[in-house]
Amino acid sequence: MPVRAARPPGRRARGGFSLLELVLVLSVVGLLAVFALPRLTSAPGVTLSAVAEQVAGSIRYAQSLAMSRGQRYRVAFTATSYQITDGGGAPIVQPMTSGTGPVSVAPATLSGFNPPLTAGYLAFDTLGAPYVSATLPLAGAATIVITSGTDTASVTVAPETGRVR
Repeated sequence: MPVRAARPPGRRARGGFSLLELVLVLSVVGLLAVFALPRLTSAPGVTLSAVAEQVAGSIRYAQSLAMSRGQRYRVAFTATSYQITDGGGAPIVQPMTSGTGPVSVAPATLSGFNPPLTAGYLAFDTLGAPYVSATLPLAGAATIVITSGTDTASVTVAPETGRVR
């Protein structure tokens, strides 16, 4: 059996981190958290892009309903919400919700409807073509601007085809 060398008197075996090492590591982690946490918790670009995708998905859903059910559907917009309705204006169950009420985009806002949506909605006929009123087809690409603070995103609907980007 091999013989171990004896430790010098007064020395103990090290079994972990010293207090100084522990304090130093916690200080570095604390500094990283102070600088990184605000960036992680307030990421308006991520939230804004999610709202833009939600609005675009709801517009696509209204178009899909119009084509599959053979009647007009529309997306009515306000400054802070939107709502999918049938051709007569009766609300339907909104995607990703269990209710028929308007879907809020707060704290973001919807604006910059270009061309202006004079009736406050974008409708789709049975072929999926977009309209800005009961009889007026969308003449040019419609852009809906979503704003949150100083950041903006947009959803565009093409005329004739109703393609949403």
